[in-house]
Amino acid sequence: MVCFAGILALAAHAALVGGFPASAHGAAMSPAGASPQARESAHMKRLMAIGAAAAVISSGAVAQNAVQWRVEDGGNGHWYDGERFPPEGRSWTESRAFALSRGGDLVSLNTLQERTWVFANVASRASLWTTTMGPWVGGFQPAGSIEPNGGWTWVDGQSVYPGFYWDGYHPDGNNNCGGPANYMSYWGDYVHGAGDLFADGPDVRRWTCWNIDFGNNPSCVIEWSADCNNDGIVDYGQIRTGELTDANANNIPDCCENGTPCGCPGDTNLDSSVDGIDLATVLTRWGQSAAEFPESDCNRDGVIDGSDLAIVLGSWGVCP
Repeated sequence: MVCFAGILALAAHAALVGGFPASAHGAAMSPAGASPQARESAHMKRLMAIGAAAAVISSGAVAQNAVQWRVEDGGNGHWYDGERFPPEGRSWTESRAFALSRGGDLVSLNTLQERTWVFANVASRASLWTTTMGPWVGGFQPAGSIEPNGGWTWVDGQSVYPGFYWDGYHPDGNNNCGGPANYMSYWGDYVHGAGDLFADGPDVRRWTCWNIDFGNNPSCVIEWSADCNNDGIVDYGQIRTGELTDANANNIPDCCENGTPCGCPGDTNLDSSVDGIDLATVLTRWGQSAAEFPESDCNRDGVIDGSDLAIVLGSWGVCP
């Protein structure tokens, strides 16, 4: 073992000569029972004016502020971001089409932990709100479901979990805001604005209920969860680090779109060869944080150790 370690050290030193390479909402908006007009009246009109002023915030480039719910922090490894719409807003269907065009989908909040994390780190951003109206999310109610609670489903196919807390008044199945209230949006507090609350609303850009104009839907939350090469890591993160190529910038790896292999085991620098550079990459990062040096964690188990070394040695040579 001593001799073997010496050989590995020499190989690493040789590979490093010349420098180490860089790693590559809702329908009826008030409690039932009282007159809608009386409930929303002057106070709501003032809030709508504030919301209209906020609507002048222009749309920025999507995914510039995307954040990851890291596995090591108890998360799922997915990435999330909020997209502010142009002033005309977008319907739920339009929002989902946009999210899909960016390689993601509208967010599916499958657990209370995920919901709490997404609101704290993404959905609470002031730029995504117009007072009470917040981002679209991926919840919808299939046609023919029992109103108001029946059938609610996320776009990833999972049912909205039992006891999902909306905003105290929703879902109410009210179809008087521009269409059937079958789509889920963040809906904040009337006084304090943004909040981790939700409403059921119509698939339209602008909600108008009881002659009260709530304005255009301002935004959506996008989630990236795809792992097209089945390596246990969300593709979006690997594109951000340069580990996977995305020449057309649609957040889908080119290798997956083209049906070609996405690298090979042990090829830490993605040069289509497993050699001394890859060996050096693993040896020099030995025992360090796999989250900080993911290229060295060849088997993606969170530890840079002998298993990764074995993958490099077992894959030595030109990638198939």
